[in-house]
Amino acid sequence: MAVALATIKKDNFEWAVQKCTEIGATEFIPVISERSEKKGINVERVRKIMIEACEQSGRGDIPTLREPILLQDFLDAESRPMIAFHTDGATADIRSMVKDDIVACVGPEGGWADAEIELFEKKGATLAHLDLPVLRAETAAIVIATLFLYRS
Repeated sequence: MAVALATIKKDNFEWAVQKCTEIGATEFIPVISERSEKKGINVERVRKIMIEACEQSGRGDIPTLREPILLQDFLDAESRPMIAFHTDGATADIRSMVKDDIVACVGPEGGWADAEIELFEKKGATLAHLDLPVLRAETAAIVIATLFLYRS
């Protein structure tokens, strides 16, 4: 499962990557969105965190970490199906929509901007929300990774 996570505060981003790695995410795509608090990440530090999370959880493979990318560029380049999580998305049984090659897109604090939602819609991404209270970005990423893990 790939996670496209908007760049958020350093500690929160790194914590989300650590926990999602332990859960089984296979790829991380740091996305720079309109509401991103940070415009980049320390790629080497995040890789180290992923390696340590793999060792701790007994994983034999290390997830792929891409360089930070603007949301528009990410959407232009990505060909896999996507689920973009947004508070105004449809309530859906996320587990029934999950496939191995899908990308889960988690926005920044404050959510995706309206123009970004339009970009996701043009791309054909499914807009969905978790049937839970509004979660912080890092918590949402972990919950989504867990749903993907228990999809069967």
